[in-house]
Amino acid sequence: MPLFRCQSLVLLTFFLCGCVAADVHGDIQGVVADEAPYVSRLNEPQSNAYFHYARARMLMAENDREGALEAYQRAIDYDPGSEDLRFELAEFYLAIEQPEKAVRTVEDVLLRHPESIKANLILANAYLGNRQPEKAVPYFRHVLELDPENEAVRLHLAIALVRAGDIDLASEELKELLKRSPDSMPGRLAMARLYRETGLNLLAVEQYRDLISRYPGMDQAYLELGILYEELGEWQNALDVFSGALEQRPFDFALRHHLARVYVGMKRYDDALEQLNIIVELKPEDFDARRKIGLIFLEQHRWADAISAFRDILDLQPDLDPARYYLGTAYESLSEWELALEAFQGIDRNSALYDDAVSHIGYIFLETGRISEAIELLESRLAEGQPRPQVFNSLASLYMVNAQNDKALMTVERGIKLYQDNIDLLYQRALILERIGQHEEAIQAAKDLLVIDDEHAEALNFLAYSLAVDNRDLYEALDYAERANKLKPAPHILDTLGWVYYRLGRLDEALEIIKEASRQLPEDAVVFEHLGDIHLAMNNLKQARAAFEKALQLQPDNVELRSKLDTLADNQ
Repeated sequence: MPLFRCQSLVLLTFFLCGCVAADVHGDIQGVVADEAPYVSRLNEPQSNAYFHYARARMLMAENDREGALEAYQRAIDYDPGSEDLRFELAEFYLAIEQPEKAVRTVEDVLLRHPESIKANLILANAYLGNRQPEKAVPYFRHVLELDPENEAVRLHLAIALVRAGDIDLASEELKELLKRSPDSMPGRLAMARLYRETGLNLLAVEQYRDLISRYPGMDQAYLELGILYEELGEWQNALDVFSGALEQRPFDFALRHHLARVYVGMKRYDDALEQLNIIVELKPEDFDARRKIGLIFLEQHRWADAISAFRDILDLQPDLDPARYYLGTAYESLSEWELALEAFQGIDRNSALYDDAVSHIGYIFLETGRISEAIELLESRLAEGQPRPQVFNSLASLYMVNAQNDKALMTVERGIKLYQDNIDLLYQRALILERIGQHEEAIQAAKDLLVIDDEHAEALNFLAYSLAVDNRDLYEALDYAERANKLKPAPHILDTLGWVYYRLGRLDEALEIIKEASRQLPEDAVVFEHLGDIHLAMNNLKQARAAFEKALQLQPDNVELRSKLDTLADNQ
């Protein structure tokens, strides 16, 4: 309805007033004698429709929704064939969050004009925006039947098909788009994203590379290709992409952030710090860069530098709880308990980090000989409402330290009722059950954990060691130990793997592995006892004695170790 698009309420007022004036001053000079007589058009349907349309717009501006809606309906009553009026009414329904009525209004247009491209597109986009992509698809398809060369519509159809889960059909539409428009930048970008979302990463890389070669200045292609390489852990490729882009745009801070992440992934921390320091120098208010600098210092165990970085952040923004939390972590790592306590206690009770801070405070109390205060603090937090899982975990640990194993188990069970799949609580339950002598229940608890997370290295190690100690199901134990060692090659896991080999009679392999574990754990009595047992089994009596003596030195009250040494002395 073009009339509505070009006229305004002012023109309407002028039209009405002008007619009256001409009637009153009929003898005004300049009116030629043979001019056609004036005929009033005030009662014509289009004039009435426009009057109510203008009134609807005015009432909308005054936020009178009911009045505006009534005026729109009156306008349509006077001009029922107007598509534009119905489209405006549909937009109004969307504005007042009544999408169902908007859809019905546009459907009324389609009943009269099924080939209306605009009506089909409005419905398609409405359904797509309302997360009903399967309903949007037929309308997009109908528009393409009417306008097969419409690149934007075919692109939106592909997006709707992806969201509806029809990946193959989406791919076909994008291929058709590129067949018709080989140089379509949006089409090729959409195809690259489709490949990426469906795990066809090599094809995605190919599309991104093709885009970059066709459009060297296309920042989005560089960015998404670099991120894809990041996700794949192909750090050098990601580095090459981001470095190349940075040469063209040296003041693009987002690129420098990506470069820093890549360097961290490559464990090139100094290079990451260089990029982040450039950002901070040029953009001092970039708190994300400052935070990353502090986190890198924490990763490098550069506690003093981390403290300085987080203090700088807090000087600029004192209410930034994450910076306060990391500051406390750095002080805690230096055993500067009072400063750590001050940092953690400064975290707001409404912060997402509050429960983490409470757990750290409990640990600090434990380390400073205030275990009763630690327990009281965490018990109070539990009484306040539903805390996060780490509060249950920390309190259970404190109960275990305080030899209150029953309370520890009750606390963990209470936490698991709230957080059934929390792996830390499930693992803690296995440890507590083992501690109180419920050995088989502990093994089952660890197996239950693996159902949820089959790559939990500590649970795998727990099962392997338990079975090795029992001297049963040794090949199952070996599988657990090898999987744990692959996931987390830590010295205590090496010890478990060596002990399983010992139980299997594979003494040479056991000896080499336990030797390495003892080098990495020079203060662990159990590892040296294992080393002595292996030497003893291989009849290496001198080496066995040395290993047992070292173990006894670390654990002087171990009666079993003393007995082993006495037996060796009797046999020599």
